[in-house]
Amino acid sequence: MASIPLQFDESNPVKQLISARKLHKSISASRKLVSGITQLDALFANVRDGDVIEWGIPPGLNGRLIPLQFLKKDMPTSVWIYHHHNLAVFASSWISHGVDLDRLYFIRSANPVSQLRPLFLEDTFKRIIIDSPKHLSSGDLAFLATQARRNGQIIFLIRHFFLSPKKGNAYAAIRLNSWQKDAHHFTIQIIKGPVNRTIRLPVSSLYDHAI
Repeated sequence: MASIPLQFDESNPVKQLISARKLHKSISASRKLVSGITQLDALFANVRDGDVIEWGIPPGLNGRLIPLQFLKKDMPTSVWIYHHHNLAVFASSWISHGVDLDRLYFIRSANPVSQLRPLFLEDTFKRIIIDSPKHLSSGDLAFLATQARRNGQIIFLIRHFFLSPKKGNAYAAIRLNSWQKDAHHFTIQIIKGPVNRTIRLPVSSLYDHAI
C-alpha cells in the first residue's frame, strides 16, 4: 500500500496536499457518486459535482459504514477530515471494509475551514468528508457550498447527532440520518432530498461489496 505512512501523517496537511496533487493528476476515476449497492445508488442518483450532503451519524451506531460505501473502487482522490478525542485511524479496519487507501488521505482538524483553507481553494480532492467538526459557522457552510460548486467537488458533512427536519443546513442538497437498526439492517432516513423517505438496508449488502 504505497503512501499510507504519508497519508496517515495527520500533523502535516501541507505535505499531504502536495502528495495528493501528484496523485490527482495520475489517476482516472469515476466522477459519479457510486457505491455498487442498488438501493444506495438509487438514493444518490441525482447527486452532482458541487453538492453538499449532510449526514446525521451519532457515535456507536455504525452509521459511518454508509458513506464509506462511496470510498471504494474507482473513487477520485479524497480526504477525510475528522475531529475525535482519543481516537485514531486504523488502516487495517478501513481496508477490511474495502476502502481504497491509495486514494484517501486523513487530516485531524477541529476547525477545518479556518485551519485547512488552502485545501478548499483548489480541486485536488474531489471528495471531501468533514467528520464531526467542532467549529463550523453559517459563513463556513456558505463557503464550503461555494467552493464545492467552483471546484466540482462533493462534500460529505458528518454530524455527531441525528439531524432534525425542522432546522438545518440550507446549503445541503441532501440531509439524512443513518444508523444500524439491528444485527441485520441499517436505517437511512432522508430528511431533505428528491424524495423524503426511510429505507432499510441489509447489513449483508455492505459486506457483499467489500473489496
